[in-house]
Amino acid sequence: MIVMFLKKIRSVFYLLFVFVLLQSHLNAGTLSYREKKKSVEKKIRILEKSRKSIPFQNQEENWNRLISLKNRFQNSAHFEPLREREKSMLLLERALFRTASDFTLEGRVSAKNLIRFYSDKYLEKEKSQDVSMTAFQKERAATYFRMAKEELDQAEKFDRDGNNFYALILYGRSIQYSLSAFQTMSFEIPNQYIRVLKKKPRKAL
Repeated sequence: MIVMFLKKIRSVFYLLFVFVLLQSHLNAGTLSYREKKKSVEKKIRILEKSRKSIPFQNQEENWNRLISLKNRFQNSAHFEPLREREKSMLLLERALFRTASDFTLEGRVSAKNLIRFYSDKYLEKEKSQDVSMTAFQKERAATYFRMAKEELDQAEKFDRDGNNFYALILYGRSIQYSLSAFQTMSFEIPNQYIRVLKKKPRKAL
């Protein structure tokens, strides 16, 4: 009797031990999933913000595909079992990587082009010997332009390292600093950049 009782006790403890291990494993998987979910959501926010600072011309199809996968992922996060959620997340992660790569390529071209446009405009104004260009204007615009080039340099470093999301943030900043230089000098802003202006155009001081 005692032997049978001890066997039952051991069986109960064994089952409890297995249950605890299984629960720990499931919790670890859930935490991993949650961390991945946070990372995915953060990256999507970066892409969303980049659309407000970089005038993308060829990314609408990429963006629509990403949003479709994002919606699918969000639905699965609420109603599907873990395996389906992880599958939806994997598809979204792949789309994020591809979209970020395409966004970064266009962001780099856009930032470089705007710096070149500004340089050309500034040289034209200097050659015309326009007396309306004050020392204050020149100094302030020069500061914005320097910052635009610095952000571009940093963005290209991240770009080369494959860190598309940081590169995107910095390409956007470079564009915004260049636009501030344009506005300070009262230069005409290229049409494709007008929709990402953060500030309304104003007359130079």
